Amino acid sequence: MTTQLPQLQTIELTLHEPGVLVMAFNRPSRMNSMVPESYSEWKQVMEFTANTPAIRVLIITGNGRAYSAGQDLSIIPQSGSEEDEAEDIRRRNEVTRGLTRLLITSRIPIIAAVNGPAIGYGCTTLALCDLVISVESAVFRTPFAELAFCAEGCSSVTFPRILGPMVANDMILFDRAVSAAEMHQRGLVSRIVKSEELMPVALKVATTMAKQSQTAIGVSRALIRNQSYVDELVRANDAEMDQLYLRMLSKDAKQAIAQMFARLQATGSNGRKSKI
Repeated sequence: MTTQLPQLQTIELTLHEPGVLVMAFNRPSRMNSMVPESYSEWKQVMEFTANTPAIRVLIITGNGRAYSAGQDLSIIPQSGSEEDEAEDIRRRNEVTRGLTRLLITSRIPIIAAVNGPAIGYGCTTLALCDLVISVESAVFRTPFAELAFCAEGCSSVTFPRILGPMVANDMILFDRAVSAAEMHQRGLVSRIVKSEELMPVALKVATTMAKQSQTAIGVSRALIRNQSYVDELVRANDAEMDQLYLRMLSKDAKQAIAQMFARLQATGSNGRKSKI
């Protein structure tokens, strides 16, 4: 029986035997920056994997030269009343909250194949994957302070735990861009490969895993990511999203976004300027 894949606009899906689903962010002209549809479609993919037993492993990557440049700031300014703006932010916040929860509780292993810059939510959610394979040239950045935002993607818990408190602070509070080599040294990236080897290696790893006992893999994943840790991540996600909603409504965040948006327009940005 053929598995029918969802038809999406900002994400490309490819199914490989035996049950390896490749999800590629598909806005290469915008460095795979994320618009509201990107979050909702990614959430749709996670719901699809949760409800499709034939899918055994998920690989996440990006088309073009970026993994994901984070949120596309060129679409943030909104017209309308403050009430309409607050409701729009609330709706988008709930989609992201739900997506992060699905990443936390994924029933199948997730492999991130990082083909280029990973920024903002594209960076923080790497720590929720089971394996991260990266090209040598990738850069990892979380410019939350620049936009008066706060930690998200459970990074308030995962980054200190994986990277150590000082490196986590350096990234989240001080906006330091970190190389793939340092991420490998710190433990967030498992393997570094050449660009042309990225997808062959990721597919080989995923295919090997998909052929093995899914029950055994599920038991080991549950032991590694035990219920106590899952509960901690769920609480962190809720706390972060609650605070991010307030941040996005705040005057300082609106001012920071407006200034960033003005810089993007002034430079005629084609997706290569700062995003989150």
